[in-house]
Amino acid sequence: MNARLNPFMNPVLRGAGRITGVFFNPDGDIAAVASTFPLLATPRARAAYGGAALRHRVGLYRRGQTVPFAVYDALRLPVNDVVFHPGKPIVAIGAGSYDGGYMFDGDLAFWNWQSGKSRRPYVAIPEVVRCRYRDDGGVLEAWVRPWDEEWGGQEHDPDGDWNQVLDTLYRVQADDTDAAWRAHAPLTLALDVTTALRGGAPAPDPDAASRLANWLGVPDLGLRGAIWDIAWLDAATLAATHDGCLLDRYDPQGTLIARHEGGGHGAEILRGAVTTVHAVAPPDPADVFRRDSRLYVLNGEDLIAARDYPGQYTFSAAADGRLLGRQDRMGPTRPRAFDVLLDATLETERRLDIGHYDCFNHYIGINGAPDLFCLQGTPPSSHEGKHLCIVHPDGRIERLWPLLPPDGTHASHAMECRGAYVDDAQGPGVVIAGKHYSPTVDNRYQGFIFRKRLARGQVVWRHATGASPTCIVPLTAAGLVAAAFLDGRLMLIDAQTGALRRDARIRMDGVATVIYALDARADMLALGTIDGRIAVISLDALLAAPVTGGGIDLA
Repeated sequence: MNARLNPFMNPVLRGAGRITGVFFNPDGDIAAVASTFPLLATPRARAAYGGAALRHRVGLYRRGQTVPFAVYDALRLPVNDVVFHPGKPIVAIGAGSYDGGYMFDGDLAFWNWQSGKSRRPYVAIPEVVRCRYRDDGGVLEAWVRPWDEEWGGQEHDPDGDWNQVLDTLYRVQADDTDAAWRAHAPLTLALDVTTALRGGAPAPDPDAASRLANWLGVPDLGLRGAIWDIAWLDAATLAATHDGCLLDRYDPQGTLIARHEGGGHGAEILRGAVTTVHAVAPPDPADVFRRDSRLYVLNGEDLIAARDYPGQYTFSAAADGRLLGRQDRMGPTRPRAFDVLLDATLETERRLDIGHYDCFNHYIGINGAPDLFCLQGTPPSSHEGKHLCIVHPDGRIERLWPLLPPDGTHASHAMECRGAYVDDAQGPGVVIAGKHYSPTVDNRYQGFIFRKRLARGQVVWRHATGASPTCIVPLTAAGLVAAAFLDGRLMLIDAQTGALRRDARIRMDGVATVIYALDARADMLALGTIDGRIAVISLDALLAAPVTGGGIDLA
């Protein structure tokens, strides 16, 4: 398969996010690496979490090997401890965290890395801080925090002293015998206040990554955060943004041409008369949660700061280079929020008020179309009753049609959307994916991807999806649309008929990943992943790649 995955375009340690812990087996020849992956919340005026398959991971590595031989992804909370069974290919994973309000959410899982099976001994458990096997491995002892701030008579000091709560752990036991695996029946946990232990919670390990690098025999793990955007600037230049720079530029073989660094990090690459990079500015020392926006222009070999905007924005670009910036109305700058329309040179600015905007409801991300598009609620101050709109050069807003049929049900409320413009024998249209809103947290995710005609909004084709979209790009010459989703799936869809040419999860080095960024040029597709990897692959190779276990391996 003609997929180019050059080592210098990828982290040295494969299949890991930001490392939070490293745990070794008794013989010291296997390392369990706990890591966490970033949510899709860049730029800060966009957020999509629905159906996400990858948030926390435990990967197993052998000494001297930088590719994991097994990974466990069925985790929803940060990993605090991993212990190896003394005689079986099993690890116990203790996880959890404070929910930010009252509860200590937890998780305890047993994972057999050879069979791939796993189980949870309890229906629910508070945050698991540390654990250990007894000598024979039949019983696991774990130390957990209380269910909540006040459980067991503990209540933190009103002045903010958390020691009374955080320093109190309770011992629980979990059966890990063969019989327990056969039964596979989670129990209801009852904490025993008589097992309370003061202290014993391990401190964070800031040197985990360096210890792992030494153990693997590499000078540095070369970790890189998620690729937030990727774009062909021309046939000889591929650009990418991530947390470590404003912009990286590569040649088609993967050689780094230039790295542009400065204030903040790159989020969106906008192509037009000039190449513009939308960057998330560094935190304001007076408000660490605030993130302002900055536009840079690529001028020859230099990336030059062009405009600054207070607050959290997302920008989209029309084919002629005009930019539309929409500001999140939910942040501290809400009373002064405004949207902005810029000409292709970025010299002329028109300030607008298109209406309410929040990161889950109003992002659409349509780029490269003849017009600029946005989502607007009904009325414009609402997040409900969304319509697709065109923003004209004079600032006029043209409402086209409802995004979903306005039947009054919860499902008619679309969220976490992404779109792309298409124009072929079916005429001008848009492909849009998103999720149907559900008012409860336990409902199965229900998503959609459809093509509608631009003029009147008739549905040309439609598919159900299992996760929110990350990116959608047209492959115009091939008559296809490529769409990536948070569950790791990549769809290649016939733009005219909706026929699925490909629908599979993506792996690299045999390990599941999630595509966060896509771009196409001629028959070449460039993609960037949640774990900082970049791949360039021909469309023919992607269509010919074998699907094994429901996925395609690109490396």
